[in-house]
Amino acid sequence: MTRSGPSPLPPLLQIDGNRYSRDSLPRDVQDLVLQLQRADAVLAHWRRDVLVLRTARTDLQRRLGAGLAGLPSQAEASTPTPSPEPSPEPEPEPSSETPAAQAGAVRRAKDRVKGLFRRFGGGRED
Repeated sequence: MTRSGPSPLPPLLQIDGNRYSRDSLPRDVQDLVLQLQRADAVLAHWRRDVLVLRTARTDLQRRLGAGLAGLPSQAEASTPTPSPEPSPEPEPEPSSETPAAQAGAVRRAKDRVKGLFRRFGGGRED
């Protein structure tokens, strides 16, 4: 179910500790309240996007750490080493969710991140 517009104003508004009747407010003030509601909705949407990006970044960081776990660092190695073969994926951590539900959640998060890259990165997914 989708909504076609902002929710209507309640009959009684409380702004800065004062109560106002919706009908007693001028139309331009009612429009300002609706714009404020829209801004709050956009901020909430961006907060969710940031949470998804943080989760994706944490997963990438964990996978990078697992991939680098067996490799010597530049400080430890005295001579350059040839490029190693790609390491297999790390074993997933046990979870209380079923594997199918967990895979679906990861897939949705990855799709969401790709969409954000397309939206804010000009279509590039480096």
